[in-house]
Amino acid sequence: MRTLLFLLCAFAGSAFGQLVWENPEQTFNSKPQDASVVAKYRFTNNGKESIKIENVKTSCGCTTAALTKTEYAPGESGEIEAKFIFAGRTGRQEKAIMVTTSVAPKEPTVLRLVVNIEEPVKIQPEVVFWRVGDQLGPKTIHIAVADDSPAKIASVESDNPAVKVQLKEVKPGKEYEVQVTPASLTQPGAATLLIRTDGDNPQTKYAYVRIK
Repeated sequence: MRTLLFLLCAFAGSAFGQLVWENPEQTFNSKPQDASVVAKYRFTNNGKESIKIENVKTSCGCTTAALTKTEYAPGESGEIEAKFIFAGRTGRQEKAIMVTTSVAPKEPTVLRLVVNIEEPVKIQPEVVFWRVGDQLGPKTIHIAVADDSPAKIASVESDNPAVKVQLKEVKPGKEYEVQVTPASLTQPGAATLLIRTDGDNPQTKYAYVRIK
């Protein structure tokens, strides 16, 4: 539904504003160390009169948009340059750039920017659980660090002393196993595992323990 709304807005804005966009939706696959991406949205005034771009607004402060000029004669082309700064974000990121023109001040064109930022540390599964009354025994969480990531797993800790964890390095710096063992399965319980990385940009990831 969200994607459909974006498409409808983009179509309406282009039709009323008479600006034709070459690529109003752009997708990038990036790595955290890239730090940012720049998307260039090229357009042409296909109308019979000059069009003024009155406003360019982004959906968040992590995205900026730049325009070299604001008024375009019939047949003239231009470009909006949008820059998205990761600032520690990972996973799928969706941003929007709203462009308002003098011809259609109430029908902005919505440009889309999608960035898939690789997770430097993958945790599988992120949740392990037991049922009350189950036979007591450990379960394993696997941690993988991307080959080109400088991060390493520094420690894994449980916020619940009744849930014990043991970290084992399987492949130096790249693959790990965490053995998780509750002290008892006689009643419901929970814990959060804090998985800390070291390196230039230390982070804390999370996995979860549930006894139901």
